[in-house]
Amino acid sequence: MYLFGVQNVFNCCRSSSKNTKKLVKENIEVKVGSLKRNLDDIKLEVHENLKSQNVEFFPQYVKLEKLLDDINDLNYKYDNLNNQIEKEIKPQMVTSVVEFGDVVEDLKRIKKLITVVQSLSLLHQHLEKAKNAFSQSSYLISVDSLLQFQKVLKDIGQEKEKNIAIISALKTEFVVTRESIIYHLENLFREKIVIISSLTEKKKSLSIQISKSIGSGDEGEILIALKLLKQLKPLLKEFGKQFLNLVCDTVLTNITNIIYPKESSAMEIQIIKDHNPEPNEVFETLKTIFVFLQKEFFHLSITAKGEEAQSLMSEFGSIIGEGFCTLVIERCLKIAIPKQSKQLETFHKKIFTAEEFCKFLQDMEFISSSGSKLLKFIHEVDTLPVNKMAQEFMSHARSLMQKSLHQIVGVGTESPINSNSLNAPDLNEMTRTQNGLSAATFLFPRCQISESIKELIHLLLEIKEEAKNIGPAHAPRLYYVARNVSIYHNNCMYLAHQLCKISSLYQSDLQPEIPMTFADLIPEIRKLGTEAFLTQLRNQKHQILQLLQEQEYSSLLVDDGTVNKAEKAIRQCLCQLQLLKKVWADILPLEVYFKAIGTLFNTCLEEIILRISSMEDIAADAAAQLDCIFAILLKQGPDLFKVPVIDKSDSVHFYVKRWFKFQELQLILSASMREIVDRWANGKGPLAAHFTSAEVKHLIRALFQNTERRAAALAKIR
Repeated sequence: MYLFGVQNVFNCCRSSSKNTKKLVKENIEVKVGSLKRNLDDIKLEVHENLKSQNVEFFPQYVKLEKLLDDINDLNYKYDNLNNQIEKEIKPQMVTSVVEFGDVVEDLKRIKKLITVVQSLSLLHQHLEKAKNAFSQSSYLISVDSLLQFQKVLKDIGQEKEKNIAIISALKTEFVVTRESIIYHLENLFREKIVIISSLTEKKKSLSIQISKSIGSGDEGEILIALKLLKQLKPLLKEFGKQFLNLVCDTVLTNITNIIYPKESSAMEIQIIKDHNPEPNEVFETLKTIFVFLQKEFFHLSITAKGEEAQSLMSEFGSIIGEGFCTLVIERCLKIAIPKQSKQLETFHKKIFTAEEFCKFLQDMEFISSSGSKLLKFIHEVDTLPVNKMAQEFMSHARSLMQKSLHQIVGVGTESPINSNSLNAPDLNEMTRTQNGLSAATFLFPRCQISESIKELIHLLLEIKEEAKNIGPAHAPRLYYVARNVSIYHNNCMYLAHQLCKISSLYQSDLQPEIPMTFADLIPEIRKLGTEAFLTQLRNQKHQILQLLQEQEYSSLLVDDGTVNKAEKAIRQCLCQLQLLKKVWADILPLEVYFKAIGTLFNTCLEEIILRISSMEDIAADAAAQLDCIFAILLKQGPDLFKVPVIDKSDSVHFYVKRWFKFQELQLILSASMREIVDRWANGKGPLAAHFTSAEVKHLIRALFQNTERRAAALAKIR
């Protein structure tokens, strides 16, 4: 019945093709109508055929290849008929526009119906091909057919899907087939590589078993098929979680031994002792495990058609690489960081083995050559021991501060009082003092102090020794940072403030005859905090000036590199100020912070203005480059006054006195002589508010060549 409908359409097309000239005389609408009816018949036959297979599941014996060939032949006949109508009939039907339009519309509808029938046939073909290939274990062909099914379905479009009921049944069959293939492939993967844990009282061990039941060629096909179905990453993630939690964690926290059972592709990891092994032992064990995985399974390629070459190991590394590096750092390398400087040499040897292990993983393509978390940790090797020592010292210091004051110990040297010592010194004694100090000058008198204070002194001496041994680059970290100074300043101010209030409480709650006051301590404590912070401020100011004063310039030319050096110095100053913002903004009182950072920023601008104003010659290119550099300062400078609590970036001029003068200097660098003269405005313009006439003249001479125009401009600056 189905092929009979197809043959009817062919006969109609053949008749239409042979008798094209007779169509002029015959009723075209009748012929086209006949073609439409025959196409509807074949559409119905296709629908019923697909429905019987995918909905009612009746057996069919019509070959799909024959069906597709018949539909393609029908499409070819339609195209011939359409071309003949366009070339031969259209010129003869000029007077019958309406009739011709109807014929064309009918033909377009027929073309759409043919396209739909072709698409349905293709969907069925791809689905059947996927099933057949899957039954024959040709997984890659099966998955490729499913992808082709999805592509055809996408081309049909959602609107057409709604109008064709059979597509819903085809989609359901597609989902069932796809899930069956995924389920089967996932089981094959899980059977291929298995981690088995055996943690009994008598024997504690792990084993990694790799099945040989699947051929190597089939293994690669399975992996690529899983990748195309987007199921490979979830499976590798699942295996990777077991690998990290069972295998890696066991190797990192226990002393282990590896054995290989005979006549099997397996590896057994036996736990010998529950104790953290040395890093070099850990890395050797991990290398052995990775070599085994690479040799037995992870060397396989997962490169699909049209993709760059990729191995299973590189994909595995991209999924668990960061977690693996974190585990090695936390469970192995951080534990090995020394607490004393005398252990540094041994630690550097351990780091060297870690570097070799990183190179091994890179060769395996498990981690990338740059950007690995493990590599970054190793590159910070010089700061790691210092950080740990600082943490240990801080922890020890806190414990000392929490000790009781009542545990006392005697210190000092007995200094017996005799009658001679009470007498006023004579002239000879004064002369001896001038020539040299007394032996008792630095002796501390005998008294009792808290035991914790004596321990604190020993800790300070220990810190000094460690700082001496660890090297000059990191020694300051153990002593002095800007953040600690700012906190010290705050502590002093807070203590002085509270003492003001506590004094009145003592006076009101205690008996009047007991004189209790802290008034004499308040100014001294405030002075301590202020002086410490001012000292830090002076140090920061000195650093900024040092950056800007490293080179002495009498002229700025792009060719000799002076502008680049100037740019580097200015950027370093800005970076220094931004770092101070991170340290101070959340610690200091806001007004204190704004004044402090404003003072330092003003120092920076003052020095820059002084340097530029004293230049004898500034090239045009150099001026343009300086203009760009200054624009960065003007743009990023106000951000120093923008903190989470309040934004005072608009009030930068309030804290930076030279802000407007710096803006005028930037304008001079980018302005013409006429613009400079206009801004001077006979000594009444904005330029005159910040620069003297001598300074402006000097800048004009440095920026512009000696011409009559320059002489005229200089004459107007007075």
